[in-house]
Amino acid sequence: MFHLFKRELIPGLSSFFTIAYLLLLYPQILSEGGVDFGSALTATILTLFLSTLLLALYGNFPFVLAPGLSVVVYLVYSLLMKQQAPWPTALGIVFWAGVTLFLLSVFKVRQKILFHLPPSIRSAAIGGIGLFLIFVAFKGLGAIVQDPTYFFRVGNFFTLQNGVALFGLILLLFLYRLQVGASFLIAILSCWGISLALNLSSWQGFIGSPAPLTSFFQIDFLAPFQFKWIGGLITVLLISLFDTTAAITVLSKLSGKLDASGRIQGIDRMVLPDGIGSLIGAVLGTGTVAFLLECSTGIKAGGKTGWTAMIAATLSLVCIFLYPLISSIPFFAVAPALIAVGLLMAQELKEVFWKDFTEAIPALFVAITIPLTFSVYLGFASGFISYVFLKTVSGRAKEVHPVSWGLSLLFALHSLFTRLI
Repeated sequence: MFHLFKRELIPGLSSFFTIAYLLLLYPQILSEGGVDFGSALTATILTLFLSTLLLALYGNFPFVLAPGLSVVVYLVYSLLMKQQAPWPTALGIVFWAGVTLFLLSVFKVRQKILFHLPPSIRSAAIGGIGLFLIFVAFKGLGAIVQDPTYFFRVGNFFTLQNGVALFGLILLLFLYRLQVGASFLIAILSCWGISLALNLSSWQGFIGSPAPLTSFFQIDFLAPFQFKWIGGLITVLLISLFDTTAAITVLSKLSGKLDASGRIQGIDRMVLPDGIGSLIGAVLGTGTVAFLLECSTGIKAGGKTGWTAMIAATLSLVCIFLYPLISSIPFFAVAPALIAVGLLMAQELKEVFWKDFTEAIPALFVAITIPLTFSVYLGFASGFISYVFLKTVSGRAKEVHPVSWGLSLLFALHSLFTRLI
């Protein structure tokens, strides 16, 4: 047992230092939507720890589960800020999405759905959300501002805070190019150090008691079934499915769980903890969970079992006592990480089959609509409806899987009734 722990220690440390920046990023984003920063930090860390522990014990995989960045961004900027949804309503949406994911996993339906979603729409959605993250970062920095005539216009680029953020982005990309595992964390802490030296932020302390979990079980169970929030529930489900598909495929390939036929060994033991983790996230006060691609550094370092994941999760749990330190870090220090993640996600757009107009046009609708409207739901709706329509009118309706037919019909009916009510 000790030999196994010793072998997995370095991979576990590698995973932790790569994912640690997310513990700084999630609370910053949630606090933008009015969620208490301390509560968001505690909820994020506990959700990561419990979900990953479950995955490690049940599946024995070296993967880390944590609240999905794409879902968190959607909850804050689309639901809370744009649609003015109350936080308990958003948590209700996360809860029922988690219930649905769990049931789909138990009855092994989710495993079938995962690989029958149109690949071009899946890639475009990931790329579109990446562009969305970049928009969010620039908006948070004041570099772009909304304009009633031109949608957006250039704000104030030339501030000291933005200069620090630009330095952080350059440093991050340089370190990432050198394949430094903790490049995101180093860039954030470097920006923070500079901000302290220039009196752009204040020191709040190092170690303290964990912040109170004020969002614990603050769920509105009935609100998600109101017609106006059904679209939010569908969107969270789809984002979770897309995130899972992309991450599981990459991590399984790296860890040798992907066989020659493209089947993932042990997928049932992966998706069940994922579904339960999403329920944990809703109860504690954060989003649905996702597999973190960042933990691939631990796999590359030799991580093969759940010990790698448990070491990373335990170190993350220790960070719950670093609330004073983490709360000292300003948004412009984490913005470079948000931009870099967005850039990495946007690279998925190259996977779209651009030479086929029935694939390219729906993908373009998805990728453009999400950042321009700040609505992931509208991106999905435009993509699925146009996908089915173009395949049908071009005489290729047989290429459309029943999953896509069902989703396009659901989006069309919801959009129609939304206009009528």
